[in-house]
Amino acid sequence: MTMLDLQGLPAAERVERGLADLRDGRFSDEALWLAAASVRLRSLGLPMPAADLLPREPELSLYASLGESSDDPYYRYNAWRAELDSFLSALEGRLARLRSAGT
Repeated sequence: MTMLDLQGLPAAERVERGLADLRDGRFSDEALWLAAASVRLRSLGLPMPAADLLPREPELSLYASLGESSDDPYYRYNAWRAELDSFLSALEGRLARLRSAGT
């Protein structure tokens, strides 16, 4: 599968780190962050591992991990989720523009 161009999208560097970690079987915070949206990301063409290779509860695992390094994991978790939503919306918009330009 060809990797989509993520340059210029919100949180693109964090997404690329998470994808690399998932590819290498590491469940970093970035990998857990992406695993929580794996179905949507896969549908947008990102190379996500099969569901059975992902953690069962990635959102809970991410929250717990963020709590280990923060006094306020709720705030950090919600900030990360908002960042992921922003990335997904921007990627969907980019793909829609590419499709409409190709027709």
